Amino acid sequence: MSVTEIKLKETERLIGQGLDARNMLKALEIIGINGYSEEEIKSFRLWGDYLPMGSECPYSEEERNMHILWECIDRTALGINCAFAIPFRTIIAKNLFKSCGDGFIANEGCRFNYGKLIEVGNFVTWNHCCYIDSKGGVKFGDYSMITEYSKIFTHGHSESNHMERTYNPVELCEYAKVYSASTILPGVKIGKGAVVATGAIVTKSVDDFTLVAGIPAKPVRARKTENGVTDNLNHFTFEGKAFQPYENYPDLFYTTK
Repeated sequence: MSVTEIKLKETERLIGQGLDARNMLKALEIIGINGYSEEEIKSFRLWGDYLPMGSECPYSEEERNMHILWECIDRTALGINCAFAIPFRTIIAKNLFKSCGDGFIANEGCRFNYGKLIEVGNFVTWNHCCYIDSKGGVKFGDYSMITEYSKIFTHGHSESNHMERTYNPVELCEYAKVYSASTILPGVKIGKGAVVATGAIVTKSVDDFTLVAGIPAKPVRARKTENGVTDNLNHFTFEGKAFQPYENYPDLFYTTK
């Protein structure tokens, strides 16, 4: 077993045991972060702790520590080592998200605020520096993907009272694709096989197999699908289906709750 595999297996074991302060220190050591005490770890508070949702839907100790661990990997050299970082993030997602299917890939820089309100299907990809505001709930269907600097929002504010908020879920159906620097606003459903063009701001739900573009996004044409058969849509992220499909990789990388 390689050093990478040993570290991933130990991370999985620690999270499986329950990521309390003691196990959190061990998990941080695995990725090269040292010098903290259990008391300091227990004192950590995240941005989300101070929001209204922090009272409405507070983090448990384990959830908070998994959020911290997700953020910390990107602040280490291991965060750019895909052989380690992609399975590492998957281990966290399998234990933190409301649900997470097989073959999940998340690149560095992806951020979210309430992992327990995220549902991820099979073979879903998040590319570099995506932001997912999951307060209202976000669901990713099988083979859906969001690319660099995409943003998803599920809440809005009263103009007179910033603490008064409304929440509306967002859903990306299977084979949906959101291109770079696009923004999906609360309550939007991106239909099966739909495509959001680069830089679009999507304010309304998108029909199946429709390409939308612009600000606000509007339908442009039907998606090119090679006779409309989803089996012909190649939504695998890497050459050779690296990290996908699930059966190509050891079970130790895919602990469930």
